[in-house]
Amino acid sequence: MIRVRLCRMWESTNTKKNGELISVDMIFIDEKENLMHATIRKTLVTRFKHMLSEGSLYNVKNLKVVSTTGEYRPLSNQYKIIFLVITSLKRLEEGTVKIPINGFQFVSPNLINLRVNDNTILSDVIGSLCGVGDIEIVGAGWKKRDIKILTDYSVTTKITLWGKLGEMFDPNLYKQDEGPCIVIVTSTTIKKFQGEVNFSTTSASKIYINLQIDYVASLIERFSTVSNVVQVIESSNVNKITFEEEMFLNRMSIEELLEANWSSQVKEYIVTVRGKISEIDNSFGWYYVSCKTCIKKVIPTNGIYMCGTCKKECDYPLVMYKIHIKVMDKTTETTFVLFNHVAEKLLDTSAHKLFNRLPLYSKDVPTEIQSLCGKDFVYKLKLNDYNLKEGLENFTVSKLFTPDEKLELEQELKKEKNNTYHENVEIYERKEGHSQEMDPHDILSNNLEDSVGDFHVTNAGKNRKRKNQIIDDDEVSDGGSNQYTKHV
Repeated sequence: MIRVRLCRMWESTNTKKNGELISVDMIFIDEKENLMHATIRKTLVTRFKHMLSEGSLYNVKNLKVVSTTGEYRPLSNQYKIIFLVITSLKRLEEGTVKIPINGFQFVSPNLINLRVNDNTILSDVIGSLCGVGDIEIVGAGWKKRDIKILTDYSVTTKITLWGKLGEMFDPNLYKQDEGPCIVIVTSTTIKKFQGEVNFSTTSASKIYINLQIDYVASLIERFSTVSNVVQVIESSNVNKITFEEEMFLNRMSIEELLEANWSSQVKEYIVTVRGKISEIDNSFGWYYVSCKTCIKKVIPTNGIYMCGTCKKECDYPLVMYKIHIKVMDKTTETTFVLFNHVAEKLLDTSAHKLFNRLPLYSKDVPTEIQSLCGKDFVYKLKLNDYNLKEGLENFTVSKLFTPDEKLELEQELKKEKNNTYHENVEIYERKEGHSQEMDPHDILSNNLEDSVGDFHVTNAGKNRKRKNQIIDDDEVSDGGSNQYTKHV
């Protein structure tokens, strides 16, 4: 029998078999602060998983102790424990036994060279954040974000955060005027590329920011004398598009956006729309309170903020922007949503600062937000299942541009010229009656046009169809920033 606390838990999956579950794994810590890797094989997951939650204390009986083998071991221990059918699990009240909430095995400099390109033992790494990149799409559609830290052994290194870990790591949360931001990333692999050592997350990885433990406190004090400037890491994605291409990517009117017939086979589209903000819709408020770790909304219960995603109390919840704006163009009106990463750069101030200026319990919209009414922008939208399958509005804005009238005019002329070209081709086809007599260049152009992933949009009041080329998000990078951009 052992008395332990569950530090962290994750699912181990087989990426080669569509993410098929292999096991549920966890790290236990006991009264002597020893760490133990425990595994629940997939056949027993339904029996035990619902009884387990990170941060809780347990009395565990009838476990099997086995030698640690294979790759991707989250600890350097010689043994690990396995749950059996006869394993008994009893949750203990907090305070029953004194056990730390967290435990780590931070990699030391002398171990790094031994673990480079060797996935046998995974490594926990800690340091002060000094660089953040944007989400990139690489390979077969994999999403990643690179960050840089100044490690506790005073070496600057890059960590690649894959998938949801990269998406949840919001760089706008970590302000230079709030002192060092100490980042812990667990269970990473170590690679060496062009002479530089890099870390990379795995399915076992977790991220902790300014965790309230003594070692983190000592690093905050130590790094407080060092510059806290967080640099932007340039994107390495080769599929970058130019500023002009991005601003006119799949340009639509609002009416076309609302009436579009979307393909059910595509999970996400990127489009751009130009329009003027006519109103701030405050029906749902202009902010939300979030967990600092996962950025999901948290609601207080008896004065305590519990995160349903992280399954633990949120000591320092954040105030984040979520502004619903009514946007109109010459065709109609709809609702867009500005989340924190876009709104904060547009307003040049944090939601937290605006929130603190308002009277207690006030539901008024700050004047800084109200001042957006009447302003004209180009909105880059990422349309997901919420919009595509369910047909709902409230389109999420991923980036804003200030319109460049010269570029807008050039784009309009190019569009008119292209429409005239295709109209002439249609007239020629009807007149000749044989498409094979067309110029070879025209035939090639039509074949290329039909080969891209087209969808059709019905113009209001007309029966004819109009083609719009759609580029999936996998083909486009934001080029290292989701920033409010002014082009002159």
